[in-house]
Amino acid sequence: MLSSSEQIKVSKTLDVESVERQLAALWVKTAGVGSQQEGAVMRARVANLMIFTGNADKLEEINATLTGLSAAHPCRALVVACEREGVERDIEIYISSGCHSGVATGTKSVFCEAITLVAGGKFVEELPSATLPLLIPDLPVFLWWTDTVSLHDSLFAKLCRGADRLIIDSVDFVPEIMDSVAQLASNRDHGPIGISDINWARLTSWRALLASFYDVPQYRPALEQLSEVQIDYVAAQSGREEIVSQALLMAGWLASRLKWEPILESRERNKEGLRIKLNKKGRLIELKLSSVERSTMRSGRLARVEFKSDSEGATLSVARSASGLHIESSANVRTQIQPGQLLPVRNRSTAQLLGREMEILTNDDIYAEALELAAAMLK
Repeated sequence: MLSSSEQIKVSKTLDVESVERQLAALWVKTAGVGSQQEGAVMRARVANLMIFTGNADKLEEINATLTGLSAAHPCRALVVACEREGVERDIEIYISSGCHSGVATGTKSVFCEAITLVAGGKFVEELPSATLPLLIPDLPVFLWWTDTVSLHDSLFAKLCRGADRLIIDSVDFVPEIMDSVAQLASNRDHGPIGISDINWARLTSWRALLASFYDVPQYRPALEQLSEVQIDYVAAQSGREEIVSQALLMAGWLASRLKWEPILESRERNKEGLRIKLNKKGRLIELKLSSVERSTMRSGRLARVEFKSDSEGATLSVARSASGLHIESSANVRTQIQPGQLLPVRNRSTAQLLGREMEILTNDDIYAEALELAAAMLK
């Protein structure tokens, strides 16, 4: 079970020493015992986690995620909330902490401490200068940016410069924003920051099943003679005409791994998706990204990836099952249906997905290359 303390407003909001003193006192209160007594809470932090939201109404949701995250990743969380177009509100700082209690032993183990900074109107621009001094030195710094990514956002740039790794979820990003992320991954104008995309992690099973086709010797002739690649996706909430980021990431990943070069003058955009020809050593492959209807699936998700080889009479595909609960591969080579693989769809919580990304400290060059090729297909 989880026990946690109430949220306390800090009186001297821009005084780092005051915040630290009140946090220390709050930890003693949270423990419920003296610091030297058996069963006291151990105050441990393995990372700094800055969380930005442009909507203060999401604070309750963020706090719930921190509760789920903290058992495996005790950290100092700096939650930065703002209303850019809201009423003028000078920076206010609130602190809270909590602990997990062992069910069997009744002992208390580490939780995380949260410092929430809230501002509105013109005071929003001062949030980075109030946030960054509160980071614990010599610990990795993650920035979980829950808002739209814009390279022209000074708030985003300042917080990035204070972080080692940026965590985003591109599932609802439109192509223009994906292009901004690609630019961020390819340059260092925002500091030497790595990028983790929760949406990229959701494609792990898809990529594994597609890559497994290349492990089967009898499929290789068809794969070397591909004529068409079809990527189907469920339309985004923002509109059917938008190409969803999962489809773009998959197209970019395939192109980067298989050395397919987009022929930009062949590109056709319409309300159903995108068509573009790819060049593989003189062989042309038609890539189609198409919006489809799937009532059992969430918007913005992949539905099917299919390889076709007309010369080899082969169709190789990975698709979401009709129930939406599994991802399955299938192969039909010269009218002979081959056995495929079936993987469950893991609907991990935001806390689980975020925790996984906090275990990654190195740059993902494959993700960066996939972004670059996806952006190239759109320009």
